[in-house]
Amino acid sequence: MILDRLDPLLEVFEAGTGWALKPEGACKGEVCVPLGSAPGKTVDVLAVAEALGMPLVHDADAQLWALGPETLAGHALSTVEVPAITLEDVNGNAFELSRLRGQKILVYAWAPY
Repeated sequence: MILDRLDPLLEVFEAGTGWALKPEGACKGEVCVPLGSAPGKTVDVLAVAEALGMPLVHDADAQLWALGPETLAGHALSTVEVPAITLEDVNGNAFELSRLRGQKILVYAWAPY
């Protein structure tokens, strides 16, 4: 999730991360992580990122933060599903990533800008 501030509105944070902030903590599906305080209208991204093990990177030039996916217990979640993407293989042929559904894959992206 890309942020332009570290105290986004609760709705923006929840929509961008999939975590619902409730009085009992941050919840996603059946998993809830205690946060220590009830949610307000905005989210303290630094506190939530630390509690959920979400990496947070700042680009000072652009004044933006990138909030990465959660890692609970030191392990990345393995239930992330990639959307339908068609890429070119090394020979320039179209390749649908969905053909690898059910297999673990690593997608490496590089941009020269």
